[in-house]
Amino acid sequence: MAAAAAASSSSSSSSINLQWKKNDAFISFRGADIRDGFLSHLYEALRRKQIRTFKDDKLERGEEISPALLQTIENSKVSIFSENYAFSPWCLDELVKILECQKTTGQIVLPVFYKVDPSDVQELTGRFGDALSQHKKKFKHRLEKVESWSLALKRTANISGWDSRIIKPETKLIEEIVNDVGKKLNNLFLSVYDEEGFVGIDSRVKKVESLLCLESKDVRMIGIWGMGGIGKTTIADKVFNRIVNKFESQYFAANVREKLEKGTPVHLRDEILCKILGGEDFHVGTPCTLHPFIKNSLQNRRVLFVLDDVDGYLHLEELVGGWNLYGPGSRIIITSRDKQVLEIVKCEKYIYEVEKLNDCESLQLFSLHAFKQTQPTNGYMRQLSERVISYTQGVPLALKVLGCSLYGKVVKEWESELEKLETIPNKEIQGILRRSYDGLDDNEKSIFLDIACFFKGEDKDRVKNILDCCGFFAESGIRNLLDKSLINIFKEKLEMHDLLEQMGKDIVCKENKKPRKHSRLWNAKDIYYVLTTDKEAESVEAISLDLSKIKNMELCPSAFEKFYKLRLLKFYNPCFKEIKLHLPKGLEFLPNELRFLYWDQYPLKSLPSKFCPENLVELHMQSSQLKQLWNEDDLCLEKLIFMDLSNSEQLIKIPDLSKFPKLEVIILRGCMSLVDFSSSSKYHSKIIDLDLRHCEKLCHFPSGIYLTNLVSLSLNGCSELAHLPSSLGELRCLEYLYLKGCKKLASLPNSICNLKSLKCLNIKYCVNLHGLPEKLGELESLENLKATGSGIKELPPSINQLKKLNYLNCDGCEGLILPPFTGLASLRELSLQRCYISEIPSNLGSLESLVYLYLSGNNFRSIPASIEKCSKLNILDLSDCMMLQYLPELPPGLAELDAENCTSVEFVSRSFIQGYMNSCLRMNLSKCINLDKSVCSELILLKLQSMGQPEEQYLNKKANATNFNWKDWLCIPGSEVPEWMMYKNDNGSSLSCFLTAPSPHSHATPFVKILFCALLAPEAANYSRKFMGVISCECRFITESGDSFKAYSRCFLGKIHHISLWYSTIHFNSKKFCIREASFQFYVGLESMRDFTFDVGVHKCGVHLMFDDNLEDDDDDRKRWSAMVFYDRAITEGLFFTPSVEYDHEQYPLQGLKEKQEFKCFDLNFSLSFLFTLVICLATASDQTEAQPTQMVFALMLIHVCLKLLSFNSSLSLHGIYN
Repeated sequence: MAAAAAASSSSSSSSINLQWKKNDAFISFRGADIRDGFLSHLYEALRRKQIRTFKDDKLERGEEISPALLQTIENSKVSIFSENYAFSPWCLDELVKILECQKTTGQIVLPVFYKVDPSDVQELTGRFGDALSQHKKKFKHRLEKVESWSLALKRTANISGWDSRIIKPETKLIEEIVNDVGKKLNNLFLSVYDEEGFVGIDSRVKKVESLLCLESKDVRMIGIWGMGGIGKTTIADKVFNRIVNKFESQYFAANVREKLEKGTPVHLRDEILCKILGGEDFHVGTPCTLHPFIKNSLQNRRVLFVLDDVDGYLHLEELVGGWNLYGPGSRIIITSRDKQVLEIVKCEKYIYEVEKLNDCESLQLFSLHAFKQTQPTNGYMRQLSERVISYTQGVPLALKVLGCSLYGKVVKEWESELEKLETIPNKEIQGILRRSYDGLDDNEKSIFLDIACFFKGEDKDRVKNILDCCGFFAESGIRNLLDKSLINIFKEKLEMHDLLEQMGKDIVCKENKKPRKHSRLWNAKDIYYVLTTDKEAESVEAISLDLSKIKNMELCPSAFEKFYKLRLLKFYNPCFKEIKLHLPKGLEFLPNELRFLYWDQYPLKSLPSKFCPENLVELHMQSSQLKQLWNEDDLCLEKLIFMDLSNSEQLIKIPDLSKFPKLEVIILRGCMSLVDFSSSSKYHSKIIDLDLRHCEKLCHFPSGIYLTNLVSLSLNGCSELAHLPSSLGELRCLEYLYLKGCKKLASLPNSICNLKSLKCLNIKYCVNLHGLPEKLGELESLENLKATGSGIKELPPSINQLKKLNYLNCDGCEGLILPPFTGLASLRELSLQRCYISEIPSNLGSLESLVYLYLSGNNFRSIPASIEKCSKLNILDLSDCMMLQYLPELPPGLAELDAENCTSVEFVSRSFIQGYMNSCLRMNLSKCINLDKSVCSELILLKLQSMGQPEEQYLNKKANATNFNWKDWLCIPGSEVPEWMMYKNDNGSSLSCFLTAPSPHSHATPFVKILFCALLAPEAANYSRKFMGVISCECRFITESGDSFKAYSRCFLGKIHHISLWYSTIHFNSKKFCIREASFQFYVGLESMRDFTFDVGVHKCGVHLMFDDNLEDDDDDRKRWSAMVFYDRAITEGLFFTPSVEYDHEQYPLQGLKEKQEFKCFDLNFSLSFLFTLVICLATASDQTEAQPTQMVFALMLIHVCLKLLSFNSSLSLHGIYN
């Protein structure tokens, strides 16, 4: 049995505990039951959802639960416990504590009964009864404790949860648990302030969410606009985290403006696409166009990404692209200080201007930082606080910084600080932030100014090393800056708000009116002036020059002799076009005080001979003209930690590595002239990263160097590298070995199997590498093996010993021989495309963790029947397996099957058909020209029949109806709409139909199932792939009351051939609605792009309808079918009826007649009754024995008119037009 609980919603009105809860979930379990099975999968699934989870499997157990563990349970937002753990007093104590938290702090308990009958827990029978009996004997002197356990078990059994005997497979059970826990966590802390101290954030987040309108399927761009420090990024971050689980791909691009200053829009776009598409070494490169494959991938995804701090609309257009790039429902959130940027990119309708905090919110936020509670401590302190609120005018950053600076100070100090604050001449935020700077000591001020002017966005640990070598106490100094909210750390990078950065630069500017007397220089004009004049510049400690902001600059050989105190020198060129800084007469001197030297495109062959770099910590000389660093060999750089000489194409050699005893990172990527590097010392314990990518003349890796701490070694693109030394096996800490494109590499040394820490081995495109070491299985930590396009002919049997291997790619390894699969328990993705494999090992089903299997372009005739045992398999690619004859039963959880161009497939198993009916499967059988057509028809109709009515939780209660657009789709061979389809058009992209009215006593239609069929014109198939990769259908329905509504359905396809079929279901919220007429318009693209769809698109189409006209039917078959449908995998859309509709009278003439009320069925019925009565009266009123000719003619004329009217009345009734 298991359970979950969500956090308390209660809080104090006067104080709040600001300690972060370390865990979102607490897992309590009986280890022997589920540790290595269900628990491990659940734990991993929670972790993937970013749900911080604690499990007590490493705690030492005793008779009593520890106070520390009790505190952990209290501090967790969610608690989860496991099956059959009633025999453990420890577990039962945890359960009692969990339920106590439910009662006292409002935690929500969500039980999971794993392989347990809930009635056994409720009634304390079975194993639970045995456990309690045992405890009564053992704790006979503490029966009250046993009674508390019994009550806890009974209480838990009464709570709604999950039963693993009902919800199968386990993957679905885990998915439901994780999704539910995630939803509950997302709904927590929605009060005016939360535990993170974000006051008033919820009201602002909701306004942004209303603009997002997640229910809409259009592609929408949202702008968040406001001044610096007002909270734009914070709001965007909160919104992102609340809705991120609703999108297939997502990315938060922080500090876009800064990134564009340091790089190009193309580089940032590549970074965003890499994160969204999950690519490896993903580089688009071209500035104007995207590859069709990338466009297609984006168009098939519902993406969410945030562009934070954008200041130029040209950059924004390059980053975002057109609206048609993204799948339906995609959302783009942009934060900017410039409203015009947002308006130019046409999101003016969806701009949210961030409001300042009101006085109440401002007081709460200020108090949280000044008093560590939500209100001031007393009346007078409240008055002082209100003075601060009035001064800051609702800017959150200013409130937070001032609150921190005043925390812990006495009243007199407050009064003094506020008086000082009031004397500031201007009321801008920078003046306020300066007050916190004034509280720093000289050491902290220097660190703050270095970060503001130089190190913002840089790696925290690297900056600490540089600052320490400058004589600053970086560890304590950075800690104090964090405490005073002057900086923050995000992903190990030093970050600082723009206002604080500007404040630091203003402080430097006010040091002196003359730039040469400033301590730090970053303005291009100032730097140009100082470097090109002969005046002293002894005050300058740091220079940071963006070379792209100058035209050309020539320096004399003695240009740096006047910079005696220069510690940091950075000449960077984000554009890397032409060399801007020239040294026509060479360079004689660089300051010996330099700790950081960064010079892009350094124009000389070596560094100055008079430069003594003994204090240098980091050396960056990318794309330089260096042939060697210096001419002397006896220089020793004892402090150097980081060296980057990448793309220095003329570099022939580097100094002896023994001269760099502290060096940790060496980047020599793209040094195409580098032939060798060596060391007079055998062991180097500090180097952790060695990057030699694309050193095209590097022939061998040194055999006499032992890099004992090396973690990453990259030799990608070293096309002349012919062998690796056996000493490679001594790199015991190596985790990543990249050998991609080493075309001359013929073998791997057997010693490589000694690398027990190796996680990733990349041998892609090593075309002369024909085998792997026989003892490959000894790489016990290996997780990723990439051999795409290599010459590998056979995988050694020992590969089955790789228990941690989760990714194996051997695409393009022609003639590959596979060993039997007897291990590989962690393998999630196996790709063997275009290997021309003739047989797949029969024990394929032993790969129990397999999720993705790619086998396209092979020569096997059958798939092992054991594949059905791969219960986690999600995607199976069999395309272009032209010798495959038969499709066996596949795993029930399979979501996508691509069997395109399997031309030999003739039939499929009955179990395969049954499995398709019970699954949510996207299946491509196009070009399977020999496949029995009756099989295709059976697949389609059984699938449609299996769709039962949705559960209440999936319905849009606010709408009149809910449209479920299924992600299932099916491509089958053929060139005609199937004969059995109810409505079809053999030449056109639209069709309409009138539905026969039900009898007066029948139920209205509450549930409609629709099958769509479309065939593209040959010229449109290619267009669809380039444009949207989507076929859509606009459905229009008219009810018996004249109301109308539209619904959209679409088929997302990466490949379009032959017949495309997909499904939708519509569920009405009331039985009063009855469809009378329907029309369908097919086109290429999305409804949001309707005005831009291709003129030549669908040229044949069909629709098949199934009505469920008895909502109250309760037979077992209906329940069984309904349980098979994965409604949570459908795209839902709320439908709203329009009471009055303008109809196309040419297309619907009868309906137009009804709307104009020119003639009604009531009038016809009355006329008929009158005429028949008249005929009878004439007949009975005549006193003649024989009818006169005139009477007979008149009577026949009346009868004729009656018959005509009767016929017309019937026609109206048939088409659903009533009084």
